[in-house]
Amino acid sequence: MISARQTDRHAGRDRKAALNRKAGPERAQPHPIRFGPNLYIAHTQPGFEGIAAEEIAGRIRGAREIARRVVPDRAGMTIFFAPAAEKLGVIRTAEDLFGLAGYRAGVGPESAALDKIRGAAREAPLVEAALAARVKVSPGTRAGRRLKFRVIARMAGEHEFRRVDFQRAVERGILERGDHTWRLEEEDADVEFWATMIDAEFFLTVRLSDDRMRHREYKAAHRPASLRASSAAALGWLSEPREDDVVLDPFCGAGTILIERAHLGRYAMLIGSDRDHAALAAARINVGARYKPIQLENWDAGAIPLGDASVNKIVTNLPWGLRYGSHGENRKLYPRWFREFTRVLKSGGVMVMLTAEWRLMRELERIRKIAPSRIIRVSVLGRPAAIYVCRKE
Repeated sequence: MISARQTDRHAGRDRKAALNRKAGPERAQPHPIRFGPNLYIAHTQPGFEGIAAEEIAGRIRGAREIARRVVPDRAGMTIFFAPAAEKLGVIRTAEDLFGLAGYRAGVGPESAALDKIRGAAREAPLVEAALAARVKVSPGTRAGRRLKFRVIARMAGEHEFRRVDFQRAVERGILERGDHTWRLEEEDADVEFWATMIDAEFFLTVRLSDDRMRHREYKAAHRPASLRASSAAALGWLSEPREDDVVLDPFCGAGTILIERAHLGRYAMLIGSDRDHAALAAARINVGARYKPIQLENWDAGAIPLGDASVNKIVTNLPWGLRYGSHGENRKLYPRWFREFTRVLKSGGVMVMLTAEWRLMRELERIRKIAPSRIIRVSVLGRPAAIYVCRKE
């Protein structure tokens, strides 16, 4: 039997904060952060920022979360302290990493605030430190005295000025800096500044990671609706990786979840199955000669040819009934799949499942077909979804 439900507190807090941000001028404002050296920001898809914070604290000695923010429908942000930038490369659950170079709270919504933003970009005290961290995270990046840059601007909340005006104010501030010879260059920039305005808070960051963090090098073969690697890593992290893990993904697709679990630590065996032969072919290409031992099979998730209590982790992205199947089919198949998952899972084992069928899951929870110990509401490519963590007693 799966343990009783306990709603995830961080997820509830993040949802409430996001609703407050959309509620208009009376919404509650977060406490300003205490700005200083060695502060970094990990970007995720919305809702995944708390999982990234857990991984960072668990894998980087001395790291701790400072605050969280959400750019509604765009990104989750965990703001954290880490004593050294060299260790940041181990993070798997983030889409991008940034060094916090400048910060200002209490910026008003009026157009006159653009002068304050320009000044904050011009005087940002930790640009040099962020550039140094960038070289450590992405070796080979350019860090000379003459630097070409571009600004990625994002805004959330009510403001009198437009995003393009916000971007230009930040660009002018950087051009006025005296620490380097800066040249604005959109197409071939050496440095990417991300300027984020969330209500009354201005964040100026330097992007530390490159595209390899979001688009993993092992992804040689892709499948439609394939899960992003950072989200797959988040599911793997929630399974509480251990060296003796026998991990099953009964809807393995291109193998992303299994490969990301392999990067999170040692394991005894990875088992992936799928009814789609083309998906299994993609998984075999992505796995290649690495990630051993691993077993990829053409199995039906409703009749898994494994013995009772034969795996201790099930980590999967359940069918959503969108690109494959339908909601009507899922209503029939989900209970069948869950019975089989419970059968093959050992006592004390963990199931981590992602799905957009949260209404169906709520119905199944109500009739005790499933009893999650943790539910985390997330957004995957703009679509509301949820992660369900279950532990077998």
